[in-house]
Amino acid sequence: MRTKGWKRTAATGIALSMLVAGGIAMVGPFDPFPPSAEAAASSTATSLISVIQQKLSARSTSFTVQVAGSASASVKTVDQAFSSAMKLDDYVNYTIKSYSYSSKSNGKTATVNIKVNYWESASQSAYVTKRSQEIRAAIIKPGMNAHQKVKAVHDWILLNVAYDRTLQKHSAYDALAKGTAVCQGYASLAYRLLKDAGVETRIAEGTVSTGAHAWNLVKLDGKWYHLDTTFDDPVPDVKGRTTYSYYLLTDAQIKRDHKWTLTYPAAVTSYQQTVKALKAKDASRQTFYANLETALGYIYLLPENSASTIEEFAKRIKTAIKSGKTTVKVRYVHGAGKKLDLQKLLDAVPELTSIQTSTSSFPIGNADDALVTITFKT
Repeated sequence: MRTKGWKRTAATGIALSMLVAGGIAMVGPFDPFPPSAEAAASSTATSLISVIQQKLSARSTSFTVQVAGSASASVKTVDQAFSSAMKLDDYVNYTIKSYSYSSKSNGKTATVNIKVNYWESASQSAYVTKRSQEIRAAIIKPGMNAHQKVKAVHDWILLNVAYDRTLQKHSAYDALAKGTAVCQGYASLAYRLLKDAGVETRIAEGTVSTGAHAWNLVKLDGKWYHLDTTFDDPVPDVKGRTTYSYYLLTDAQIKRDHKWTLTYPAAVTSYQQTVKALKAKDASRQTFYANLETALGYIYLLPENSASTIEEFAKRIKTAIKSGKTTVKVRYVHGAGKKLDLQKLLDAVPELTSIQTSTSSFPIGNADDALVTITFKT
């Protein structure tokens, strides 16, 4: 009898708890006259993947399967099946923290024990399911289309979840029960809420400047878009704040600060053009689309809401003053990484007594654009 042990940390990146459950799964085929060796191998692999998928969906933390082969060969077989089973459901995949195998074989048949650590237990996943149904009932209204559902889910998450600065909370359960989570929790919660609302979605993983990161892909009217609720909910959390810099972006737009190596559906359609077309043909939702264009910052692509020189910024401020405003938001064309010379702005607009600015990213513009909010007193 030979024994082999093997352990792997789940490649979610985005880092786990130990319980014990059991069960032995006999993986076939057991027909003494299989139609062919190829068919038998395919049937065995399919059965093994199905068994593992069921155990993962139930959040089983320890279970056993039997497969043909030596200890080392059986571990390889199980690892391939485990990887396939994880990928069948993004939510399940991102609840897995780590897993390990140990195998005993008589040279022909191996018994492989699989142990799995999860970010979210079975009871916690059940809580997420229940809360998702309650949230759906509260925010998804009769007659809403998929575009309205995505915005409702996005806004709910931003208004009810804060980023976990301790970097300890990774699940949708944490996001719902504790009100805080890292990106993996945000993406998992968005996945659950969107799926339950009838919107097709994926969880994507990659890297950003601070390290490993997770976000979502959303399919609307046959087109895919990126949705990053974590990046739209910046630290520190501000109650009642919703932002939309990472709302339904193309691959090209989000690639400015997101990278990934796994294969995902291509996102190549401009959501700005999508909304424009929808507003023209869907009269019953024109107000929604018009408000969405404003929320998503598409108005800042217009010349009257853009600036690249002190003179242009001064003109925008003077227009705001005439309208009785004390703030103005302007796209700083090619202004990422640059600082406005506030003294020059004060000199250019003599009626100002004080001025402050804050800057945020603007992915839907040029690669080096920024969005500047100017607050002033006269």
